[in-house]
Amino acid sequence: MNISEHPNMLVLNQIHGKQLPLISATPEEELILGRSPECSFQLTNRYVSRQHLKLVFQDSHWSLQDLESRSGTYLNTIRMETGEKVQLDNDDLIQIGPWKFLIRIGEQDINLNKEMVEELDKAPLEERGDDIPTLVRTVNGRYETNMDLLLQLKSNETVNREMGWGIFVDRYGPIICGFARNAGLPSSEADDIMQTVLFNFFRVADKFEYDPSKGRFRGYLKRITLNAIRQRYRKKREKNLDTHGMRVAEDPRDELAAAFDREWAEHLLSEAMTEVRPKFEPKTWEAFELYGRRGMSAERAGERLGMTPESIRHAKSRVMRAVREIVIRLREEEL
Repeated sequence: MNISEHPNMLVLNQIHGKQLPLISATPEEELILGRSPECSFQLTNRYVSRQHLKLVFQDSHWSLQDLESRSGTYLNTIRMETGEKVQLDNDDLIQIGPWKFLIRIGEQDINLNKEMVEELDKAPLEERGDDIPTLVRTVNGRYETNMDLLLQLKSNETVNREMGWGIFVDRYGPIICGFARNAGLPSSEADDIMQTVLFNFFRVADKFEYDPSKGRFRGYLKRITLNAIRQRYRKKREKNLDTHGMRVAEDPRDELAAAFDREWAEHLLSEAMTEVRPKFEPKTWEAFELYGRRGMSAERAGERLGMTPESIRHAKSRVMRAVREIVIRLREEEL
């Protein structure tokens, strides 16, 4: 089915668990996942209920509903309440039993500026030159607006360019490094890939005009990162060097692209968790960890922490709402 013909088509990109057929649906369809053969897609595992969760398109958006599953449904690493219904967004992570999926709604990166893509594709992936900007970190730099970041990257003043480069590396370097390591590269080579990718983008930043209708920044960064990983893999093979663990580089481009999107989504969630944790008392956070993330029952968590089950659920809900708000904000700030 052509996704471009269905702008709200839902795709569950599998990122963990025994391989399944592609799970997708148009807005006219309703998906039920579970152990029963009567479900839209059958997931055979003892930790999956007969009817575990439902995905439905209503009021212009997709929603996920837990169908009172025994082992729970996890959204963005947080366990949903029994029967809870939540609106889904791109890059949400769903876990059901041993399976994990990355949510994609509609086609991605279909409007990338062709001139910008050509600039990135022809950028050398080995030679970085001697003019790599100095890394400069600032206390508030991490959360400056993205437009300010782009203006700094395009600035002709040395201080502003150095400041922009520091924020650039601090924000996107960990995503590229993590993806490269997951692609099978040792840490030293992953760091080299990160420096190469970021510097190549930095060099063409003066040609980058941010226009959402011409593609999100992530699409450009993803493209040059995939190019760098594949080129590294090809050169290793040509020189008969060890490529053990780099099988991901042999996958079709959409598979490798999905792996990059997963890295991006997981990093964003980690950022949200790190930001939200200082806002809560240690006991509240522990209740969230035990009940909301580790799957311990509210009763057992309450016994351990000296809290009532209802207090445990309330603590988890408070933290979860805060995490979701930060995730939404980070997505809106994303270039």
